[in-house]
Amino acid sequence: MRGLALGAGVALALVVGLCGPAGGQSPNAVKKLNPYTGNAQAIQEGRTLYLQRGCSGCHGVLGGGGMGMPLMDDVWKFGSSDEVLFKLIKGEIAESTMPKVFGDLEPDQVWKMIAYIRSLYVGDPSRVDW
Repeated sequence: MRGLALGAGVALALVVGLCGPAGGQSPNAVKKLNPYTGNAQAIQEGRTLYLQRGCSGCHGVLGGGGMGMPLMDDVWKFGSSDEVLFKLIKGEIAESTMPKVFGDLEPDQVWKMIAYIRSLYVGDPSRVDW
């Protein structure tokens, strides 16, 4: 009887494991997407934050770059996903040279800034992966 219970437990564990995310991906592999992408009001609020917080001092008013990297193209040092950009803004990527001064922003504010930054894009739409 003990062997039967052990066998049932192993079978259950196997079935549960097979029912996980497709392709063997971990649940953490799900890409975080910006809930404000394309939202005109959020883009305007993001622009206001971008200017108020001094982002234009390094990246330019229209994201063309300067002391900091341009934001209007598809060349991104740490990757171009919304999730990576969120982490950069929040100061969660240690290798970044961006000042770690935006940690106080609420997630909602960061997503709106990202919506604004994405609105500046002037590159090939087929290269967009965010």
